[in-house]
Amino acid sequence: MVASGVLLVIVGLWFFITYWLTPHVKHPDGKARITGRCGDTMEIDLKFTGDRVSETSYWTDGCAYSLSAVYAAADLAKGKTPDEIIEIDANVIQKTIGGLPTDHMHCADLAAETLGAAVNNYMLKSRIKPTPGAAQS
Repeated sequence: MVASGVLLVIVGLWFFITYWLTPHVKHPDGKARITGRCGDTMEIDLKFTGDRVSETSYWTDGCAYSLSAVYAAADLAKGKTPDEIIEIDANVIQKTIGGLPTDHMHCADLAAETLGAAVNNYMLKSRIKPTPGAAQS
């Protein structure tokens, strides 16, 4: 009973430390956090300068394959426009990291889905902004 409590505390601290000590983009323009069917959660933040990604950050609570996939997705987005980022799919991510074992292909799928959701979040936010001086309804 005590051992399982200690283990729970250790795991909780590990998640806290890895999440809060991982650098994050301040005031991201696009952000997504998705939990896949496997139980892994990935998060990608995007900062745009003009129409291109100038800064990214990423986080996952998943395995090393998930970490390499979300890192690759975030890195591939740097310097790209939203239209270019949408072209980054699981195959591109897998090629970038040198492939994945068959039982971990879903890691690249989740990374691509998270990246796409972050871009969609940016596009929605940038199109929803009210025109200055326009009447608010």
